[in-house]
Amino acid sequence: MSERYELIRLLGKGGFGRVFLARFHGEAGFQKDVALKFLKPSARDNLDLIARLRDEARLLGLLKHRSIVQVDRLIRLRGAWVIVMEYVPGADLDTLMSGGPLPPGPALEIIYEVASALNAAYERTTPDGQPLRLTHRDIKPGN
Repeated sequence: MSERYELIRLLGKGGFGRVFLARFHGEAGFQKDVALKFLKPSARDNLDLIARLRDEARLLGLLKHRSIVQVDRLIRLRGAWVIVMEYVPGADLDTLMSGGPLPPGPALEIIYEVASALNAAYERTTPDGQPLRLTHRDIKPGN
């Protein structure tokens, strides 16, 4: 199998990781743009952060909602754990708001979608029927 990921550019940095736009190259010329979430190089040997990254991938992989980025898989790449996620082009809310407040209509649509996604995460159950009761602990326009 000749699958590989080509890093294209940095999309963002967070508390313990970085997210890159990458192009997945698969069999028979298949290509797909994805987002790859890596732990910061300084955290790659931190077992607690590795466990958190793996838990994040496992839990997000259970979620299906139009406003939640889909997790495709958890892989090892160049010796590091990496979450492979759907790439969603466009600007984050922080960037959209940099020119001033949004008009009421679009602002209400965004609020509705965020609330709907948070509710979906909270109400989701595991494959064996146990409630996840997930809460997001870092809601902000940059996310």
